[in-house]
This record gives sequence, structure tokens and C-alpha cells, in this order.
Amino acid sequence: MTSINISEIIKKQLQKQPKVIQSFDCGRVSFDLYDNNALMYKLDGINVNWFFSSGRTRDGRYFSSKTARKTSYRIAANGNGYTIGLCYFENDITFIQHLITDFNNPFFICQLEVMDERKETETNYLVALDFFYPSRLSLPLFTSLETKVLLCPYDNDMWVRYETAYLKSGRTSYDVSAVFDPESLNGLVVGSIDNDIWKNGISGSEYDARSIRCISGIADGGTHDVNHHGYLAGKTVSSDRFVCGYFSDIRDGLMYYGKLAQNREGLFKYSGSSPFGWNSYSALALDVTLNHYQEAADFLYNRLENFRDSDGVTFINLDSSFGLSKIRLKKIIKKLHQRNQKAGTYMTPLSHLEALNMVPLKGSLLKFRKDIVLKQPDKSDYPPIDGKLPIDITIPEAEKDFREQLKEIISLGFDYIKFDFLSHGALEGSRYNKDIRTGRQALSYFYRILKEELDPAKVGREIFVDLAISPLFPAGYAHGRRCCCDVFGHIEDIKYLLNALTFGFWTSNYLYQFADPDHAVLYHSVVDNRDVSSFYEAKSRYNAAIISGTVMLLSDNYGPEDNNEQPELAKQRAILLANNENLNRIARLNRAFLPLTFEEDNCYFYLYHEGCTYGAVFNFDDEIKTFRLNPRSFNFPNNGILLDLNNNTSTIFNDKITITLDRHDSIVFELTRK
Repeated sequence: MTSINISEIIKKQLQKQPKVIQSFDCGRVSFDLYDNNALMYKLDGINVNWFFSSGRTRDGRYFSSKTARKTSYRIAANGNGYTIGLCYFENDITFIQHLITDFNNPFFICQLEVMDERKETETNYLVALDFFYPSRLSLPLFTSLETKVLLCPYDNDMWVRYETAYLKSGRTSYDVSAVFDPESLNGLVVGSIDNDIWKNGISGSEYDARSIRCISGIADGGTHDVNHHGYLAGKTVSSDRFVCGYFSDIRDGLMYYGKLAQNREGLFKYSGSSPFGWNSYSALALDVTLNHYQEAADFLYNRLENFRDSDGVTFINLDSSFGLSKIRLKKIIKKLHQRNQKAGTYMTPLSHLEALNMVPLKGSLLKFRKDIVLKQPDKSDYPPIDGKLPIDITIPEAEKDFREQLKEIISLGFDYIKFDFLSHGALEGSRYNKDIRTGRQALSYFYRILKEELDPAKVGREIFVDLAISPLFPAGYAHGRRCCCDVFGHIEDIKYLLNALTFGFWTSNYLYQFADPDHAVLYHSVVDNRDVSSFYEAKSRYNAAIISGTVMLLSDNYGPEDNNEQPELAKQRAILLANNENLNRIARLNRAFLPLTFEEDNCYFYLYHEGCTYGAVFNFDDEIKTFRLNPRSFNFPNNGILLDLNNNTSTIFNDKITITLDRHDSIVFELTRK
């Protein structure tokens, strides 16, 4: 009997290298197809990494190009590049990897299309890009233990934040991610670019170490879901499209991604510059009165002459205000309009408190809010999420109620609407309209109603649409979106806000025209249960808003109050900080500063705009700190003049920039030549 040398078998198997059986040259991007069905993404002739595609049907049949039989392929010119289709068959499933390239760009687009040969196709899980365990054929980036991955949150609720972490299994980034070298910032940017049907994620693979999967069909704790992702059905079902590109600087790659992930109709454009104004929530919470509202309007009009947009407008916004006299409110709004001010309000159209279940719906007889709550697949009510019940906007009475609320807001004369807690409307569940099978389809349905009702041609004027707590996608249905959760006036709030700017700077002017840094508390918030902000905290809070994209709303109590000096102190601080024209002209540019470093607690930011170089530095520490910066970091000559835009002073520098900041202080500056 011949003995079997197991070690030799293992050795030969490990040494076996897959062979290239087909190459596709598509300009800067090319692909090698191996005999194990792996596709190697190549950029400028250099191997980057290899990948497969995979998925699962509703009845549990799994398919993957790793194990499937390749049946055919086709390649066709598409004008700017090539479209390649690789067809596979497994478990009575035909599936096609679609690859789209552009001659001049470093990225490609991938989409997975599936057809069940036995019956109607039904799936809630498609992996367009399933990166395999990296080998010596791939870039060292994918095997290095120092490699990091960017984790982007699905929405901005519950004080979630962006993170960078070492690449490992079990972590999910929603819709977009980057795998990168933290020193050079070389890396791979991957992300979904449709986002109106599927919830998408980039997850560390549980099956192949050092690998990620680009998944259409994510529904988990990060999306606040307690049910699986909805199933899509049809003759064929396709994943969302994913873009994949290798960049020498992933910050450039994220901006490329932002452009590609825009709504097909482009940005939802507002004709004015960055909005300036006041918001009532942090100042007064639920205790706001129309006297407060009018006092804030008068203060901004009479005392903050430099705090306004390019047309001299300020918005005076009510937030979470209930039971106010509509007759008096309409009169106040009319007065605001007469002196070039505008009025804002607040809505939570996709959720409500359980205590409001018996509130009647507008426009529907004997129907109440309890009748429009989203159901789970077993027809039971959804549990409260963040204290609120989700609404099924596809119920006709729910849609009618929303439209009627918008009509009332328009009739009162409001010019700005803040929409809050929209993630509830995107939860997976059983909806009245059975054609809407996923949470994202439902949210897209809501956005189309919103855009239709607020069309300036229909309303007769432009209404600024701002999203507060909401998923990042689908984008393109609002002028602005909060870049993070609630932000108040202390140093930890500022660090939290700047985390969103550091890792989400690319959303401003790409996904949304304005990134909203939330209301700027310069003195005291009644919401966060903390003391008065220090002066330097207030200064840094204002500076952080200036560089964020931006929506400039103050939120302090400006009175009237008897026997309380706080409103007057809040006014004095606002006059000192918010009247700075040097800063406010930068805010009106509607440009987010970029991070100088791509790491947690980054405190350096810069902006190049129309030949000008701007920078910002923040001291998060509890002590005085000196920062020494190389002018070349700002792509600036070694010698020049630093203009301190906070204090309107100038300093000459040679070879290095030295900035000393008090605890929690900051500076926004401009660099000019001598």
C-alpha cells in the first residue's frame, strides 16, 4: 500500500498560485481574472487587491463566484470606458458581476445582478465586492497589522461618531469606508452610490481575515433595526452599485466618493449663502414662549449687525415648541419678513411619543396617531426607539397628515423647517404599501413627498430644508444635514463636532450643500445639564461652526427674564464673538475645512479657497499648549504672515508657525505672503 505524505500535499497546496486566464485593460484600471474566479483590481498596472461576489436567496441558497461555474463574459465600450459582465451559475442561481470603468479615473464601479432560474428571485443579501484573504499578489497594505479602517455611522443619533480602527472582522462601516495606511494615508475607498433601496455596509469578513465585504442588505444595531433587512423580489434583483478606488490620499478618495454618491438629480440647492440665525432648543428647550422668540429676533436684528447671511438675512427658528398662539405667531413672522428676517420651525414627521397615540390625524376622520405606527413582520407594534414610535408613511392617512402639516407651516409663513428623528421612518418592518419592501425605500418615498410639497414653484417661495437626526443616505433631498448629534457648548462637544468634520468633511457640498454643526451655544444650554461654558469654550464652539460647512445658528436665552442676569450675559458674549466679520465672511463661503491629520482628536484644519489659505487649530487640553506647525503642511511657503482672524492681529513667521493657546482656546487664521 502506498503511504500518503500529508505534509507534501499541504505544502503543494499552499505553494500553488492561481493563474491568470483573462485580462481586461480598461485604461488606468485593469482586471486580471484568475483560474479560481478571483478578479484582481489593478491600478496603473499594479495589483491592488482581489475580490469575488456572493449572495444568498430567501430560501437559504448561497452562491459565490469562489465556487460557482463561470459561464460567459462580455465587454463593451461605454463611451468613457468599459462595461464588463462576468456571468456565473450555482445552486440554480445565475449571477453577473458588472464592472464599470472610466479611462481617466482610478476607481471602478461594481454591481451584482441575480436571477433565480427556478422561480421569482427573492433576496435580502448581496455582496457586490467580497474581498478574499489577501496574498502576496495584493498590496502589502492588506496584510499589514498597522492598517486601519474608517468606520462611518449609519446616522447621527445617540451621539454616535466616526471611528478609525485596526482592520478586523466583526466591525461594520455604513455605506462607505476606507482601508488605509495611517502614516501615508494611501488606501482603498469603497462605498455604495445608490442608497435609495438598500441599506449598505462595508463589514470586516468573519470568514477571511484581513478582508472586507461590501454588502447590500445590512440591518443591525447600527441601523437601530430589530428585524432583518427587507427582501427584494423580481425576475432579477441587483445590489446597489459600489465604487472602489485606490488613492494616494484617502481624503481625495472620499471627495471622489461624495461626488459619485450624489443624488442623480444633483445637490438640492439653496439660492442663498450659509444661513445665520437663532434656534430655540438649547436655549429654552420646551419652555420657549413667543416673547422669547420675539426678543431673540430683536436682539439679532439690533445688536448683531455682522451676524447674517450674504443677503443680510437671519433666521429665527422655533424648535420643539408646542401650544403657541398661531394668530400671534403669524403676526410676528409678518414683522420678521418686513425687516429681512425669516422664520423657522420644527417637525418629527416619521416618529412620535407613545403619549401622543390618541392625537387625531389631520385630514382623516376618526383616525389617530396610533393608527399609523409601523408594524413588525408579525404585525405587532414596533418598540420605541430613542423613546419614540416609528411611523409608516406609506399608510394613506399618514401621508395625508404629513402633507396637511406642511401646508399649515407654509400658510403660517415659515421659511425654514428642521426635520428630526427621520431614522425611524427607515426601519425594516411590514408596511401598508407592499411595493415598498425596505426601510430605505420608505424613507425615499417620504423624501419625494417632502420635495414635492416644498417645491418653490408650488409654495411660491424657497423654504430651507434641514435634517437633524437622520441617516446620511439617501442624500439630495435637503439643503442641509446635521453632521452629528446634539452639540452644546463645552470642550467635549467641540471635540465631538470636530470628529464629524475630520472624517465627514466630504459630505459638505457633495451630499448636502450645507453641513450643519448644530446650534452654537456660547453661554449656557438648559438641555445638557451643565454649567455655563467658559469664554474659550464659547470661542472654540463658534470657530468650530465657522469651519464646518455650515449653518450658523446661535442658541442662548436672550430673554426676557425678570430677576435673572443670564440673558444679558449671553447677549454680551454673543456680541463679542458672533459679530466678528473676519469669521462670518468665511462661514458665508459655504466651505468645510479639511482635516490636516486623519486621526482621532484631530485639532488641525485647513481650507484653500480662491487663492487664499486658511487654517484652524484647537486646544482640547486642560492647560496652555504651544503648537508648532510647518507652513509646508498648508502647502504654503516657509515665510509669511499669519493673520489671527479671531483677534484681528498679525504675526510674521519664518520656517515654522508657532501658536500658543490657552486651555480650550482655538484660532482661525489666514496665511498671506510678506
